[in-house]
Amino acid sequence: MLNRHVLTLAMLAATTLATAAATAQTNTVVEGKLAGLQEGTVVYLAPIFASSTKRDSVIAGKGGFRFNIQVTDGDIYLLQIGKERNAAGSAQLFYLQPGTLQLTGPGPLLTDAVYSGSSYAADLNSLAKAAKTEPAFIEAAALGKAMNEAYQQKDTVKMKDLQQQYRRVDSIKSIYYREWVRQHPASPVSAMVLSFYLRETDMDKLQQQLNQLTPAAKKNAPGKKMQHSINASKATAIGKVAPEFTQNDTLGKPVSLKDFRGKYVLIDFWASWCVPCRKENPAVVKAFNAFKDKNFTILSVSLDRQDAKDKWLKAIHDDNLTWTHVSDLNFWDNAVSRQYDIRSIPANYLLGPDGVILAKNLRGEELEKKLEEVIK
Repeated sequence: MLNRHVLTLAMLAATTLATAAATAQTNTVVEGKLAGLQEGTVVYLAPIFASSTKRDSVIAGKGGFRFNIQVTDGDIYLLQIGKERNAAGSAQLFYLQPGTLQLTGPGPLLTDAVYSGSSYAADLNSLAKAAKTEPAFIEAAALGKAMNEAYQQKDTVKMKDLQQQYRRVDSIKSIYYREWVRQHPASPVSAMVLSFYLRETDMDKLQQQLNQLTPAAKKNAPGKKMQHSINASKATAIGKVAPEFTQNDTLGKPVSLKDFRGKYVLIDFWASWCVPCRKENPAVVKAFNAFKDKNFTILSVSLDRQDAKDKWLKAIHDDNLTWTHVSDLNFWDNAVSRQYDIRSIPANYLLGPDGVILAKNLRGEELEKKLEEVIK
C-alpha cells in the first residue's frame, strides 16, 4: 500500500532545483543555522499534504540556508537536508505558518536542532524533546529500526513479533499525544499532532479531540484537513450511500457514479505508478471475470498525473483492466480521491445496486468471497 505521506520524502529527493528566493511574493522565512552544514548541500522543503508542484529547494551556504516562501494557511512541512533521505536526522516534520521560523543546531543534519523565532517554536521544541527523552518514543525508534532490518532480511516471523511490540509502544505514544493536546488547546501545533501523529480511527473520538482546540488553533490546514477527514469518513462508512461524483474517462467523456445504479460496483482507487496496486490487479481482474455477467462491474479512479496519461492507458492495457476508468490526472489532488479522503492506494469500496457501501478495501481473495456472499 502506498501512502501519500511516505511518498513526500521520495518526491523531495527528485525535485528539480528551484531557488526559493525566486518566489514573487513571500510572507514566510525558514532559516537554518547548522554549524556543520557544508556549502552546496541541497535543502528541500514541502508541505506534507501538497502535490508535487509545491516543493521547493535551495543551495545551502556554509553553515546555513534560507527559504523565502508564500504560506496561506499554517501547515505541516517536511524539511530535508541533502538527497540521502534515510540518514538519521536528515529530515524533520514541523508546523509552519506565515512569519519567521529558525532552526539552530550543530549540523550537518537536523539532529539536536532547536526552533526559535515564532510564537509556537516552544511547542515544536517540546515535541522534539519528547521524541528524544520519553521512554516510549525511544523504544519506538529502536523498534522501527529493527523492523526495517527485519524487512530487508525478509524475516517475516521477526517482523510479526516486532510489529506487535510496536503497536503496544505506539499506544503509549498516543496517550502522551492526547495529553499534550489537552494541555495545549490554543496551540496551532495541536492540530498537527492530532492529524498526523495521533492515529485515531474512531471518528467520534477524533471529533471530540478536535473540539478541544480553540477556534483559532483549528483554523489552519491540519485542522481543516482533519475536519474534512472526519466528514468524509462518516459519509463513506459502510451502510451509507456512496457520495456521487463525475469524472472523465480515457476518451474525455464524463462518467458519473449514478450511471452504475442498479449494479454491484467496485470503486477502485489506483495508479499506474503504484506498485502495490499493480500487484493487486490480477486479483481484481479475476473477480471481475468471475462476476461480470452477474450484475457486477468496476469503476476505477486513477491517481495518475497530467504528464503521464500514456502510462495510465498503457497500464490499463497491460493489466487487462477491461472496465470503465476515470481520472482528472491530478495525482493525490484527484477530486474524487479528495472527496473520499483517500490517503493510500490501492483502496476500494463495494457498492450494492442501491449505491449503499457494502464493504471497503477488499484485498486478494476477499473481493471474490464478498461478491459470492452478496450476489445470489
